[in-house]
Amino acid sequence: MKRLLLVIGILALLAGGLWAQVDFATFQDSFQSFADGVANSLPITASIGLNWSHAYIGQFPHFGVGVSLGGMFLPYETMQPIVDALGVGSSIPQELKTYGLPFPTIAAGARLGGFILPFDMGFKFGMIPEEAKDLFSQNVTADFFLIGGDVRFPVLKGRGLIPTLSVGGGYTFLRGRVGIVDVIPGETIDISTEMIPLLGGSTHELTFTDPDLEFRWDTHTIEAKAQASWNLLLFTPSVGIGAAYGISNAGGGLTSTMLYNTDSGATFSDLQDAFASAGYTVPTANGLEVISEANGWSFWVYGGTAINIFFIKVDLSAMYNFLNGDYGASINLRLQL
Repeated sequence: MKRLLLVIGILALLAGGLWAQVDFATFQDSFQSFADGVANSLPITASIGLNWSHAYIGQFPHFGVGVSLGGMFLPYETMQPIVDALGVGSSIPQELKTYGLPFPTIAAGARLGGFILPFDMGFKFGMIPEEAKDLFSQNVTADFFLIGGDVRFPVLKGRGLIPTLSVGGGYTFLRGRVGIVDVIPGETIDISTEMIPLLGGSTHELTFTDPDLEFRWDTHTIEAKAQASWNLLLFTPSVGIGAAYGISNAGGGLTSTMLYNTDSGATFSDLQDAFASAGYTVPTANGLEVISEANGWSFWVYGGTAINIFFIKVDLSAMYNFLNGDYGASINLRLQL
């Protein structure tokens, strides 16, 4: 959380001089690049929540219930285009460049042993309660929602040094947003150079009233995984591999009441058509935003161990995405019978 708040502070700092330093085309290209990098990491991020070290908990009446806290660290390169466009690379802390951009996940999870056939099934749900949102500063807004489940089938029964082996699959929907409120007191943007050749006249201005900087993402993820674990009294170490396909969108921009002033007689609709024909992101009455569709795969390896204290399990795990080098970790505390 400390690193997340650090990044939010950095983004607010960047946004303070955004429009004074970058034109619309650069804004669009850099946010598109950022969105593509984030969206390609969403499938593995959505997998957090049910990666318990026990590859199989057994049939009913075996069950477990607990909470997981974790996240991925996306490579710094995902946000570097924005940093480069703004020319503020020297202001970015080395910690962010080294470890990457944190992408947190929190979820409550439960797992129940199957009936008749040998399998277990899991369910996870996560969101930021209204009370917890008050922990952010008054200039930061955040939202998060996650729901999903999986089914696992044992293919090898563990005994001694022979591991328990299971295979399974699942589905997760993940949606999130981080916003920085009033990053600019108010700004009038002169776009006359770009619009005069297209719309005529001599003056074209966009006026933003107290704009907010927002980053948002969502994904529908289908996941497959295989896992091996060893029951060694106090500890249950495990390793696994996972693959997921995400139907994802991600991006960001400025949201604000926006007014268009011109002496050309053009309407706001005319302006939108002109922006589209010039290859710019089309503004709306609520601001300017770049959202990228980025469907794709994640392939990862994960591992860790559970510390078994009677019916209480404390899981520590880590994961690494082969495709773009992002990595993450999670901790799970649960009651398991």
